[in-house]
Amino acid sequence: MTLPDRTVLDSGAVLVSQAFPSNPFVAFRGSVPAGMAAEGDAHGVAEFMTRLLLSGTRRRSAAKLSDRLEGIGSTLEFRNGEEILGFQGRCTRETAAETIRLLVECLSEPLFPAKEVERVRGEIRNDLRIESDDTRHRASRELGRLVFPRDHPYGRDPKGSEPQITRIRRSDIVAFHEANVAPEGLILALAGDMDRAFLDEAVANPLSRLRGNGRGHAAVPEPPSHRPRALWIPMPHKSQADIAIGALAVSRRHDDYYALHLANLLFGRIGLYGRLGKNLRDDQGLAYYVFSGLEARTAGGMWTIAAGVNPSNIPQAIRSIRTEMDRLRRDPLTSAEIRDGKDNQMGSLVVSLERNAELATELHRMEYYGLGMDFLERFPDIVEGLKEERVRSVSQKYFDAGASSMVVAGPVGRTRVAL
Repeated sequence: MTLPDRTVLDSGAVLVSQAFPSNPFVAFRGSVPAGMAAEGDAHGVAEFMTRLLLSGTRRRSAAKLSDRLEGIGSTLEFRNGEEILGFQGRCTRETAAETIRLLVECLSEPLFPAKEVERVRGEIRNDLRIESDDTRHRASRELGRLVFPRDHPYGRDPKGSEPQITRIRRSDIVAFHEANVAPEGLILALAGDMDRAFLDEAVANPLSRLRGNGRGHAAVPEPPSHRPRALWIPMPHKSQADIAIGALAVSRRHDDYYALHLANLLFGRIGLYGRLGKNLRDDQGLAYYVFSGLEARTAGGMWTIAAGVNPSNIPQAIRSIRTEMDRLRRDPLTSAEIRDGKDNQMGSLVVSLERNAELATELHRMEYYGLGMDFLERFPDIVEGLKEERVRSVSQKYFDAGASSMVVAGPVGRTRVAL
């Protein structure tokens, strides 16, 4: 594979692209640093803005935007994140220029109609009501608040709270947009049928119409320290209980990241969810699902364990999770497990890069985290270079029950079991 092309526009926006002329489609992934971390005290305003970007511009209504995208066979979506406003879509080579123009129009000229603001307010309120009655969501969301306290953006609900939603006005959304959506910090990654002339004419030219505000963007604050806690959320009308366990981990550029990513794969991901899945789900039948996760961002990260269980199995499930965490010390990851994990990582990457959308995602990640344009070439060497003892060491360091918080949501009754 040839190295991706990287271009910095005069506006400060960065284009990263990989050509696959044999594929007639172009997939793109992008971001602007206008996520939750930029909200300040106006929690929820980024979610409002994100949901309203396709609700009409100064040039066309929401219906006309939708009709035009459908008419040219393109897709365009926006999403709110802890650090960024993300966007993605797909088009053909022939429709790329218009698709990027529509993207720029939505980013630079949103109208935020008052009627649509109220529609979104109702949507968010309804989402909060639904999520408040979902055991898995409640456990996951509350765990985030425990691991990232003091309203850190990594631990907040992107939708805010009911009082915060009520307070947000159209003027708040407009001000947030004007302060944060600009070409400075914008990344656009593309993969598919393209060449240099295509990039200049169909992508760089329309993107240059996005004007900057010269303000730049603030870095995400380092997460505060985490004090392990346990929280039990009674939901007696439910038939399932959900367990969420986790603690602080590492940022994407941390020296421990690659070893921890591999350890997490073996502990609760690979096959039928690694060691956790084999014990709790396959051998004991204690869980409907159980797996571990690792989220690594620019300023820090979090590892998690999630399990859905019959309420009668809560005590045994928690004890078994603790057993698997402790087992990493008395029965460390084996050479065979680590070899399987390395093969899985490299094979999964090769398969994913056969699809434009996944490749565009990787290209965006490479630029966003500053991994270098040769990252995909270096990745096999990075994985092969991981020493077995390093992988075992980080698994024992981070998957530490004594340093972990736990949330259990569901018909918990009087059950209270320490991790």
